[in-house]
Amino acid sequence: MMTQELELFKHVMHDVIPIKKNENVVLKKPEEVTPGQQYRHQRAQYSEQEIQGPLSLVLRKTLQADDWISYKRDGIQTGVYKNLRLGRYPHEAVLNLIRKSPKEARDELLQFMHECEECNIRSVLISFGYGKNSGTLLKSYLAQWLPELKQVQACHTAQKQHGGSGAVYVLLRKSEAMRAENRERHAARLGG
Repeated sequence: MMTQELELFKHVMHDVIPIKKNENVVLKKPEEVTPGQQYRHQRAQYSEQEIQGPLSLVLRKTLQADDWISYKRDGIQTGVYKNLRLGRYPHEAVLNLIRKSPKEARDELLQFMHECEECNIRSVLISFGYGKNSGTLLKSYLAQWLPELKQVQACHTAQKQHGGSGAVYVLLRKSEAMRAENRERHAARLGG
């Protein structure tokens, strides 16, 4: 019975010509972008001045939406950092970077820091918002930029009532005038 089926199959298929294979087409899944490729792509987008200048627009590490920003310069007392982390310092100024591009955010941050220094402001809140795209992107840039700024002594993700993971507390260093005033006050207190 098998031979009859085989003969019938051969009879039906006698005029079929096999397809000639000249080239094989291999379909690949798109590869995930590696951090190195992402870095090179970003570098290609910006001028050398924007890359090497203050606060580079080339992102070194991308944070997730629920990651914390946390930084403390050497010499900052644990109690001071704890108070900052818990939101116990009043915000003397607030910078809103929500819906800003990285370039706009960088420019506004530099201007804001300069103005804070001139006005002897020590404790600020920077809001960048939530969201997988702009909020997380600006969070990643701020985590990279804030430690690079000489004015920044410490920073930490804000408490829920102040914006939570969409904002960051920043403690700025004292101006020269405030330092001199502190020295005079302490010298007078110690009888010097």
